[in-house]
Amino acid sequence: MIKVDNSYKKRIFTDSKDIKVLELKKKVENLINEVEKDNPFDYTQLKNFENDKNADHLSVFKFKKAIMLEISKLKSSSIPDIFKKRLKDIEKNIYLILIGRYDKIKEFLISQKYFILIYPYCNNAAQPIGYDIYQKVFDNLYKTQLSNNDKFKRAFFEMFNNMNVCPYCNRNFINPIYKSQKVGCDNNKQSPDIEHFYPKSMYPFLSLSISNLLPSCSFCNKVKSNVDTLKNSISPYEDKQDFEFKFLIDSSNILKHKIKLETKSDNSKILHLENLYSEIHEDYINDIYLDVLSHPEVHTRALQTLLEEDESKQDKSKKEEWYKSFFRNYYNEEDFHKHPLSKLTKDLYLHFKNLDVN
Repeated sequence: MIKVDNSYKKRIFTDSKDIKVLELKKKVENLINEVEKDNPFDYTQLKNFENDKNADHLSVFKFKKAIMLEISKLKSSSIPDIFKKRLKDIEKNIYLILIGRYDKIKEFLISQKYFILIYPYCNNAAQPIGYDIYQKVFDNLYKTQLSNNDKFKRAFFEMFNNMNVCPYCNRNFINPIYKSQKVGCDNNKQSPDIEHFYPKSMYPFLSLSISNLLPSCSFCNKVKSNVDTLKNSISPYEDKQDFEFKFLIDSSNILKHKIKLETKSDNSKILHLENLYSEIHEDYINDIYLDVLSHPEVHTRALQTLLEEDESKQDKSKKEEWYKSFFRNYYNEEDFHKHPLSKLTKDLYLHFKNLDVN
């Protein structure tokens, strides 16, 4: 998994490039930034911008209006009273839910005593009466407001326009494709999946929460499916890595290495990552080892320069240049989203630092 920016500028998006809309967006971003300097956060101050004539062009206000309308309908429906009472918690915390920083949303989920709004399918408990109605409403809100809304969907992916690789597996490219014209009957608009870290089937009210939404490859989205990720999983929005690659000599062939993952979270297990990497990407690792063994004068000298202990003696740009020429990948963690296998490659580099390559 690679880290994804969850800063205040990455939680608001707009379907318009109009200068007035962009000015409003900047004001909203600045308010979020100021709010998050205090504790507790008071996102309700955003209501001061709700009546701006351009508010509907900003995701947070458009989504809020749609959600509040549907909650109003639910509260007037035949849905059980317990749901109607708990829907007030969503209304009260609507801005936190929509644009809250990831850690604050997680705190909110952990603090909730009203689990009727959260239904973990895998716990064998009977689904509360009325849950299916409530869940369907928020699933439809996600579809109408984002998934099937071309302008807002494109704007969502524009927030991740420098992210080329799935943040979960760091293996597959996720670049959207918008063709200028169709070829025959093909689909001229293709995009990666929008993945809900907390599944919208279990946490319906987070279906439009920006800190719960991530671009991902279809494979990870499907494999992850409806696993409850609250207790022992790590979101790419969290400020920590969830696993580390290790490289072990294959007992059946000392010239080959096996890939292992060390982790304290369930991410690798949920996404089947260790098996995928060991089955598919071990050749990549072993090709680098083979380079070192086959061309000792050239590669060992380059690798020794790269691995020099006293990094203060090295020019940073030169070090990155050496690294890229040797590993064909990015050295800095903040660039891991640009190319597949960047996390694997960096861990291999760190592995080399502990070896005698002479």
